[in-house]
Amino acid sequence: MRKSSNAVAVAAAAASTSAPAFAGVPEGVPAEEVASATLGTVIVRGALFTEVLADDVMASREKPRAGEDEQAAAVRAAVEKTVRTLARQVLDADGQPLKTYAEWNVFGVRHRDEALHLFNIARRLNGSAEDAEKN
Repeated sequence: MRKSSNAVAVAAAAASTSAPAFAGVPEGVPAEEVASATLGTVIVRGALFTEVLADDVMASREKPRAGEDEQAAAVRAAVEKTVRTLARQVLDADGQPLKTYAEWNVFGVRHRDEALHLFNIARRLNGSAEDAEKN
């Protein structure tokens, strides 16, 4: 069935106004501007499909290291995913990653609640991809 040009125009207009566009965030990827007490205003975006897949592969290949059991390895993998998520999905006003993995690792020591707040926003924005995987 072919849509009328009016229906296509309405759908395109709705799609273009559904979310604000931010530098460095591809069209269709959810993102929010977030006020941060120590970082100022930042952009938090959702994950790209390749990032979701990469996280899945890394988690599936994670093996316990010397002195770790399965539970300790799973905790380490989750913590590393948290820092990776911050490093790729928290952006500055120009759309560039705000901090590197190493910088987030240090920032989180002094500003744990703030780092976890930003991670939880990214996780919520990732929800559509992660929820789809579960269904």
